[in-house]
Amino acid sequence: MYLITFGTRPELIKLIPLINYFKKEGIQYKTLFSGQHENLIEDFYKYVDNPDFIFNDVMEHNQTLNKLTSKIIIKMDEIYNNHIFQYVIVHGDTTTAYAIALSAFNRCFKVIHLEAGLRTDNKYSPYPEELNRRMISQIADIHLCPTPLSVDNLNNEKITKNVYLVGNTIVDVYKLILNTTSISSEIQNIINKYKKYIVVTLHRRENRGDKMNLMWEQLNKLTTNYHFVYITHPALPESVKILNNMTILTPQNYENMVHLISNSYGIITDSGGIQEEAVCAMKKVLVCRDTTERPETINSGLGKLIDTNIEDNISFLDEIIDFNIIKNPYGINVCNKIHSVLMGIHS
Repeated sequence: MYLITFGTRPELIKLIPLINYFKKEGIQYKTLFSGQHENLIEDFYKYVDNPDFIFNDVMEHNQTLNKLTSKIIIKMDEIYNNHIFQYVIVHGDTTTAYAIALSAFNRCFKVIHLEAGLRTDNKYSPYPEELNRRMISQIADIHLCPTPLSVDNLNNEKITKNVYLVGNTIVDVYKLILNTTSISSEIQNIINKYKKYIVVTLHRRENRGDKMNLMWEQLNKLTTNYHFVYITHPALPESVKILNNMTILTPQNYENMVHLISNSYGIITDSGGIQEEAVCAMKKVLVCRDTTERPETINSGLGKLIDTNIEDNISFLDEIIDFNIIKNPYGINVCNKIHSVLMGIHS
């Protein structure tokens, strides 16, 4: 029996194709939602069954990471007291993933780490994700890596046993959403009105404060030549008052984001996942960070790492490249490969 766990919107998005693949293949599993993104996740239950286990009241305003971690670990004990799992699957690098991996290790359940091996080699960038994924790598029994570089990262840390290159499930779910959902009227109106718009998302902890204000100032200047579709973030409500002459949208459901990205001229972001989605959509992306755990996007030619310097790098989005020669570094048919790995382990 597998326990597939998630707590945030990006985790569930990337687990949707795997959960459905397990269901189709008749693999025994249960799902657990830790409640970390309680208000952002319900839209996705139309793609998968409701979770078997849900943690309520995990989040509270201004809660420390220590308190969140301890809550999840304690609640996991309640699950383990009544259920035995051969494997616990965690995804990526969130506090949910780390806390559940640690809780499983403490009860001697084997941990499968999906999207293993991402690194920036700076423990504070991104914070706390870089240390979360490093600690999960020390705990995990099976490491499912998205790219050859992530395999190399683990090998460099002397992690060589049960390390498998499978790709990133984002390619499966992005294709699913793009091909099976329609464009909402709000997003269609934006696409029709602004033929060359740029999607912008900025929210990372390490950028908040002076860095964020600097980027907002540059975006305001650049509106004379570019139209930005700016997706706000709940942690930065002041952006609405500071940004001018651009389309401001509240946080969007994933279907809207996929269609916005797919029809955009380019992307400006400090997000991790959008760096992968940009490649799936074959769109150029300016990455507003000083490091990235997804150098594959940069190396593909579609991404550029710019820290906060949007104004001097905006022309990158105008440069002409041959999209036909770019291959998605995050793979194809990823869930099939994961299934093959797991079946091989059991044989």
